[in-house]
Amino acid sequence: MAGRTILITVAALLLIATPVFGAEKQVELDRLKLEPSCPEVQKEALAYFNINKARVNSFRRGASLKALMPVVEVSGGYVDSDLGESTWDFFMNPDERWLNKSAGGTAWDARGKLAWNLPQLVFNAEVLDVASLAGLVQSVLKEVTRLYYMRRRLQLDLILNPPADEATRLTKELRLEELTALLDAMTGGFYQQELVKRGLVERAVDVNSADPLFQ
Repeated sequence: MAGRTILITVAALLLIATPVFGAEKQVELDRLKLEPSCPEVQKEALAYFNINKARVNSFRRGASLKALMPVVEVSGGYVDSDLGESTWDFFMNPDERWLNKSAGGTAWDARGKLAWNLPQLVFNAEVLDVASLAGLVQSVLKEVTRLYYMRRRLQLDLILNPPADEATRLTKELRLEELTALLDAMTGGFYQQELVKRGLVERAVDVNSADPLFQ
């Protein structure tokens, strides 16, 4: 009997501790689940910046094996000549040439050279340049993730703790628009387009016309 009483008490406490939202708030919370997920946004951001782990690894392999490819040098030339030489004996017979020599013809010349920079097999500075792309991938992922969850926290705050005064509400809504625009810019317009496609906003801002970087 005592054990049953304890279970009933625990269940009652859990019910009290469980937040109960109104129907309107629950609808707004459910709408958040319809928005693009964080992995979707990360994927589109990497696609927009045209970087990903596979691409970076491919560049790294190419840079490390670059020294195996020879430097090819090809050169050549063409010569067309016509030479002549005449000698006269002015003492015995000045009107007739005593000696006449001539030469003429064409010649083609072609040269080729292959060269390897084998020390680059040991150390190639370009591998370090490619490695910086891996840092760029991580930077993009971190920034997109940070903006995404900053926006989500602000959305939850507006739904669960709506500001009492108009100024605070407008300030938070403006901040929400700013975070949305940043995510949209980092995904090349994907974020706003998805919100429109899923019926969450009325229209999307065309970042391609708003930002000169997209021209």
